[in-house]
Amino acid sequence: MIPRVALASLFIVCLLSVPAMASQPEGLVGRLITNPLVTPVLDPNGLPGVACGGFHWGEFFTSHQVDPSDTLTLQLAIIPLRSGGTAVALGESVGSTAFVQFEFRDGLVNGLPYNRYGWNDVAVEMHPAGQDYTLCVNGVRGGPFAYEDYCQSLGGCFTVQAFGLSGNLLEDSAIARVDSISLTVNSQGVIFQQDFNTCSPPRVYLGGLLISPPPRRPRIGR
Repeated sequence: MIPRVALASLFIVCLLSVPAMASQPEGLVGRLITNPLVTPVLDPNGLPGVACGGFHWGEFFTSHQVDPSDTLTLQLAIIPLRSGGTAVALGESVGSTAFVQFEFRDGLVNGLPYNRYGWNDVAVEMHPAGQDYTLCVNGVRGGPFAYEDYCQSLGGCFTVQAFGLSGNLLEDSAIARVDSISLTVNSQGVIFQQDFNTCSPPRVYLGGLLISPPPRRPRIGR
């Protein structure tokens, strides 16, 4: 079993070219809107309906096999939901359990601080050989964190086909934003990318995703 290393001793400045303060995205961004909490009508068998609420987007692309020597890198800019949680995940296949997942909640993500009210630059570096990943948020890195436990029963996770983003805040129309998503494999190049600068937004399973201009920082003194 791969041990989880204590995070407190592993806060270091990222060696990647990620600024300490997140930059303002250019162009259009994805505006995520949570679905209000509703309960569907009882089914014909009299079983209670499942309550629906929050936000979920699952994006599927061509399955890619990676070698143990490869490095996968996920980068994105995000303004998470201010309360509740905003989770990012990568999966091996359609309908699979995510082998990497982490959640922004109450100002922390895997123990790292993030900006609850503005943009955050996020970079995730995954290492198939060690079945672990490091997480860099606004210039500070933590980890390594082990892949999800189910990978051990498979002898390791060595494919990727799905990106997921979800939010479990149930208040009506809570908003988060995301932009500049890219997933690369060092031996294959970019295998998934979404910058929202088109007129075709991704399909979401719960809630809504709008293409919109990014929110601007307020002017000082106004």
